[in-house]
Amino acid sequence: MNKLIKAEIFKLKKRNMTWVLMYVLIAAIFLIMLLLQAVLKTDSSAAVIAGKVSLLKEMLPIALSLVSLLGTILAVILIASSVGSEYSWQTIRPYLMSTESRAKMLTAKLVAAGIFIIAGMLIAVVCTVLLGFLFTAIRGYSWDLSFFTMGFFWDQCLTFLRTLFVMLPFTLLAFLFTISARSTAAGIGFGLGVFFVEPVFSGIMGMLPGKLAKIPDYLFSNNMSSIKLLAESSIKISVGQTSIFPSPLHAFIVLAIYCVVFVAIAFAIFRNRDVTG
Repeated sequence: MNKLIKAEIFKLKKRNMTWVLMYVLIAAIFLIMLLLQAVLKTDSSAAVIAGKVSLLKEMLPIALSLVSLLGTILAVILIASSVGSEYSWQTIRPYLMSTESRAKMLTAKLVAAGIFIIAGMLIAVVCTVLLGFLFTAIRGYSWDLSFFTMGFFWDQCLTFLRTLFVMLPFTLLAFLFTISARSTAAGIGFGLGVFFVEPVFSGIMGMLPGKLAKIPDYLFSNNMSSIKLLAESSIKISVGQTSIFPSPLHAFIVLAIYCVVFVAIAFAIFRNRDVTG
């Protein structure tokens, strides 16, 4: 199993797509942070707030918020291309002949992709914090690091894990459709399609009367929002705003069930059908 994981990591390291996705992530973070600084520069009230509260304190929450959006998109592309390329390159059949089992092969791909996704999240956090240092120095704001306590560090670690967790359903959905359709495009299309369309659908359903308005509580976006609100460290959320979402426990259970179901169906499809290359 370890050899399979190492082989998958080696393949991802050598693929141009992996590096392109990393460069896109870094460039997007730089652009967003630059725009954010431009907004703070033109908004006097925001600038006053930023002057009183060191920009460095806000960098980690901002970084993880960016990762939640950009990271999900890039993770979907990474997992779909990692699995779908075996079909497009017609290497799936010889690959299976050289492995102990199909389940181990898919597990190795998931583990390797997970390692790269976590690495990408860490790179995004580091880039955002470094940009925070840079902008803090350029604009002459406080360099006070007294906020960086063990409690703050632990909160950010929990936020990191929550961010990774809310990325999983769409990533594993892309994984499922890539395998079921034997296509990278299908995995990316369905994964990103649901990612962008489902919040709109949930918003419309939430306005309907009666029990129909509860349907979004068993989909993705409302449950993701419930978990994300646990990570809001710099924005005060009122009780009225949080009441529209299900409880964090409910959200965790629903999203975990989706993840388990997607993986189970993908493994069942891959195990039981003939693989053509």
